Amino acid sequence: MRKPPRPARVHASSAGALAARNELAATCVLTAACALGAAACTRNPPPPSASVRADAGVDAAETPPLVGGNAESAVRRWTFELADVSLAIADAGMSRALDTILVRTHAELVVNGAFFDERGAPRGLAIDHGKILSPYVSTMSGGVFHVDGDRGVLDATEGFAVPTPPPSFAVQCRPRLVVRGKVNIRSDDGQRAERTALCLRHDGHTLDVVLAGHGSGSGPSLLALARDLAASGCDEALNLDGGPSTGAAFWDGATPELLAPRGPVRHAIVVKRR
Repeated sequence: MRKPPRPARVHASSAGALAARNELAATCVLTAACALGAAACTRNPPPPSASVRADAGVDAAETPPLVGGNAESAVRRWTFELADVSLAIADAGMSRALDTILVRTHAELVVNGAFFDERGAPRGLAIDHGKILSPYVSTMSGGVFHVDGDRGVLDATEGFAVPTPPPSFAVQCRPRLVVRGKVNIRSDDGQRAERTALCLRHDGHTLDVVLAGHGSGSGPSLLALARDLAASGCDEALNLDGGPSTGAAFWDGATPELLAPRGPVRHAIVVKRR
């Protein structure tokens, strides 16, 4: 049985009404889709509830739609101090059951990982606990997000070399959305999709995991997401697999909650208390 969590610390990156969720002190931040002054978030409204479990240095919030986005681009953001958590990669087995991984690994959060090919094989570097699960691809533009100890780094793919020994965790994907605090997307390509991203703040010691537009079948452009992440204080940010792969599992009190991806995924990123 899970121990009751400590009171949550919640960051809201924009104005919204706050409401107490339950005795475990999980807190929800109401989006524009929730009526201001509402007493609580319902469990399964459209869009899905923002109520999440947060403890051990984990903050959780749902913010209003992206600046320049639309009503389907509401953002869910989980914030972690990397001194308090470790990151790992789990094989989702080309399934949508991220909640199964959450329960099995006793994690705080599970989200979809990076790209995979038509055969279900992962594309790009993936390292779990220092073990290389998938090789580095020098021809893939974008970046490599890696963590060793309590600090994360996002390097450009170009010129990157896997160190010896390898870091404890790494994932390669594209594009880099934010570089040195600046938007790294040149223009709006017109493509709207659900998005998953990783953001580093505070010299790599704070990690935001971001889902935008989940379940809508639409969502923000890469430019809109990059602008939002830069405005929220991201120093570096990497786009992960999106569209039908976008999904997460987390805790609502003692109950696992699933924001199921619309399609199967290969790898999942697992955030777990140290």
